[in-house]
Amino acid sequence: MTGRRKRAQFGRNAKGASSMAEFGPAMLLLLICIFFPLIDMMSLALSYGLCMVLNYNQVHEASLLPWQDATSPTGTVQKAIPDQWLSGMGHFVKVAGPPATAVTYRKGATGSDKITDKIVIVQTTVQCSPFLPIPLPWITAPGLNAPFTFSVASERPMENPDYGQ
Repeated sequence: MTGRRKRAQFGRNAKGASSMAEFGPAMLLLLICIFFPLIDMMSLALSYGLCMVLNYNQVHEASLLPWQDATSPTGTVQKAIPDQWLSGMGHFVKVAGPPATAVTYRKGATGSDKITDKIVIVQTTVQCSPFLPIPLPWITAPGLNAPFTFSVASERPMENPDYGQ
């Protein structure tokens, strides 16, 4: 094959169509079906991690406070920590509403000195919106085009068992 024929066939596929005509639809398909959903899935992971940080901070503080302060809706655990989180790390999460927190207590193991441990359980629920909502008119998928909810719970022994309920 001569050089002139090679230059004439450059940019054409086997059936004679131009590859540039196929590039636009292929790129659109890659962006809508792979790239944007991948961005949304990465933002889901980031949101979950940041919700875990919020819950960890709440359960740590609840283990140090008396039960009256920890269960108060205007107290440190249920109001102050989520407000600080929303103005700090919470900026990276598209929160659809304020975080909801439930604080409960249960009895733990009884030691040889007849003292029963108290364990605090903090459950944090955060409703988030997707980072890039993908318009899919025929399907509703939480995390892609609909809000999703994380409910994270953790427990920790009380530092002072007398503070427990």
